[in-house]
Amino acid sequence: MSGDVVLQVDDLRTHFRTDGGLVKAVDGVSFEVRRGEILGLVGESGSGKSVTNLSILRLVPTPPGIHAGGRILFDGTDLLTVPERQLRAYRGNRIAMIFQDPMTSLNPYLRVSRQLTEVLELHEGLDRGAARRRAIELLEMVGIPDPGGRIDQYPHQFSGGMRQRVMIAMALACKPELLLADEPTTALDVTIQAQILELIAGLARELGTAVILVTHDLGVVAGVADQVAVMYAGRIVERGPVDAVLTNPQHPYTAGLLASVPRLDTRGALTPIQGMPPDLTRLGAGCAFAPRCPKAFDRCATYPAWAGTPARGAACWLADGGEVGR
Repeated sequence: MSGDVVLQVDDLRTHFRTDGGLVKAVDGVSFEVRRGEILGLVGESGSGKSVTNLSILRLVPTPPGIHAGGRILFDGTDLLTVPERQLRAYRGNRIAMIFQDPMTSLNPYLRVSRQLTEVLELHEGLDRGAARRRAIELLEMVGIPDPGGRIDQYPHQFSGGMRQRVMIAMALACKPELLLADEPTTALDVTIQAQILELIAGLARELGTAVILVTHDLGVVAGVADQVAVMYAGRIVERGPVDAVLTNPQHPYTAGLLASVPRLDTRGALTPIQGMPPDLTRLGAGCAFAPRCPKAFDRCATYPAWAGTPARGAACWLADGGEVGR
């Protein structure tokens, strides 16, 4: 890895054994994230975005989950091979995660103050008084009103959006080198969404934190991400700088996602992607998007080779010819 690469994922494969068969939730995913860079992982539900993030910290339950192959290099260390005790030293300290559902991420039996100060005492070595003062600062930073008065309340005394902000405060507590954010603004209103995204972007700019932002919202990606990787059926089908991907998509799935987003400068009905996401237990040898693709042809029965460079390209037979956007 080059000096500014914080995380390098090589051919990651995470599968699940189910009664219906083997689900290849993540099937050969590769990417890297550099210091101060925000990588957006986008795609429909079930495309493998969240499982990719969970795999990085080995949070996929086994069973039914299976690590079927690949490497996850963080600062040169393969996180998939280190002992659990060593991995715990990374979690919440050098690598932090914002989970999508704050209802299940906060301990309902502990006051918010204890859940925040525990992180600071364990990883930052602060005494209880200093940890409490820092915790109040963090709550204020993420927009909790009257943080000094609310810090000793329990999670059930906060709204869903407030609980999500508490989760974000916990993730930012130790100024991590890598932040994994799984739909971090789902439960928040538009004003607070903008504040939280700016907070995450500021962390990347000022501290050099690398961020993997999982989202289904292309507007969020366009606003804060530097790079984007588009996932479909467990694979990355397109990758590149945000401006390049959003203005000149090289995969029909990316073009379909963009066409289905409401825009102020166009009139008329949206153009949804036809069909449904595939059954991951019954994927064939060809492109998984072919049954829904308006540009599919005979060659799509074989999975396409990657066209372009690792930094900018797509897994589509049409990508090299520039036919996707026509």
